[in-house]
Amino acid sequence: MSLVTTLAKFLGKCLGGLVAVVVTCYLLLWGVNWQDEAASEHALDLKRQLTLKPVSNNGYQLYTTQLVQLGSAAIPELQQLFSDCYQAGCQSLIQAETETLQQLLAQQQQLLAAYQQWLATEHWQESLLVSTDLPAYQPLLNGQRLQLLQAYLAARQGDSELAQQLLAADLQFWRKLLPQNRYLLSKMISVAAIEQHFLFASAINQSLTDGERPLPAIWQQPFSPAELSLELALAGEWQLSEQLIAKGLNESSELKLLQRLGVTLLKPLYQAQASSNERALLLSCEAGGQQAVAPWYHWAYNPVGKILNRASKVPCAQYLSRLERLEQSRQQLVSAGQVPVPAASLAAD
Repeated sequence: MSLVTTLAKFLGKCLGGLVAVVVTCYLLLWGVNWQDEAASEHALDLKRQLTLKPVSNNGYQLYTTQLVQLGSAAIPELQQLFSDCYQAGCQSLIQAETETLQQLLAQQQQLLAAYQQWLATEHWQESLLVSTDLPAYQPLLNGQRLQLLQAYLAARQGDSELAQQLLAADLQFWRKLLPQNRYLLSKMISVAAIEQHFLFASAINQSLTDGERPLPAIWQQPFSPAELSLELALAGEWQLSEQLIAKGLNESSELKLLQRLGVTLLKPLYQAQASSNERALLLSCEAGGQQAVAPWYHWAYNPVGKILNRASKVPCAQYLSRLERLEQSRQQLVSAGQVPVPAASLAAD
């Protein structure tokens, strides 16, 4: 019995010592994290980029308003026509009967008319989001397909001037969106739409005679650094991350007791501004998002923020590479007539 008692006392001391070590470490971390940082220049710069100046003739506002009326239902026949543009040079579209294409276009006149309204707007200023919910973009992409289909029918019927005007308006619109997209998702939707435009144009030009081929002047215009930049989209991602993390830490009423206790214990180890500063630096894609080499013990300060930032790090190289491929695709289209190969497909839309 004395042996059992001795063993129980030993285990009790070990457990008590372990608890004391954990509590001491937590208190030390709490002390290290007593004060937050001041806002860094990177963070202030991102905040400045997000300052919204009201604009008139805002296509985004018009689009979200009309979306309620148009709905977001898919158009299987239309999507099927364009589904092989990434692998087989739009053969489904090229081999389709003219009458079939005309009927499809006639059935979707409401969406086509709405799309051409969006094309005519001067600005595309996306609202700052309070959640990850963007509006449905399928109607916008289907509107583009209808515009391209109309251009193809015009070229087939010998009206290359109308086909040229339709293609120019389409590409001008999506290139206008590129420097105005405030989030990575909407930026990549614009990229995908431009990829689709180039693939379609290359495919139909190979199927038409010299006199039928439309050649919009905008195809000759190189993409500008502003169009191929991620700055504004990354500023939007920074702002959205700020809101989501703050919401997760501050709205714990629906959590279970142990979960609320965990959040309560983690809060002192999260420094909002220090996390924001580091996130801004990590999102400096054009600058490489590089940080100075820090000693191992830097993790003692703002450990929760550092973990969250690294868990949500943006793959800058992939996004920038896809943007750069737009210029390569444009050059292929105008110089050699080769079919440009996109970095990703629109099949998932």
